[in-house]
Amino acid sequence: MSQIKRMMELSEMQGDLATQIAIDAGVLKSCPYHDTVYDPLNGDDTPAYKLGNYRLSAGELGHAFSSSREMTDAIKAAIGGAGMDCNACAKNRDD
Repeated sequence: MSQIKRMMELSEMQGDLATQIAIDAGVLKSCPYHDTVYDPLNGDDTPAYKLGNYRLSAGELGHAFSSSREMTDAIKAAIGGAGMDCNACAKNRDD
């Protein structure tokens, strides 16, 4: 396996873990009907960072992140990349 492919897989795994941490912390929501994660804009991302740091310190994240900073950057990117609503649900409401 090439180094680039390993780096891409690690990045994808980090993004998935960061998104799940944000969901578990209640910062992001997962649409129960569609494969969509969104930010209900509660404005406080702190619970995700706290939960991520707890899980990192407890060893629950394995070797996915080399530092707390790498993990918090991944959480920030996951939250920043989420939409404000599930697009499919919003489209159905608008129709």
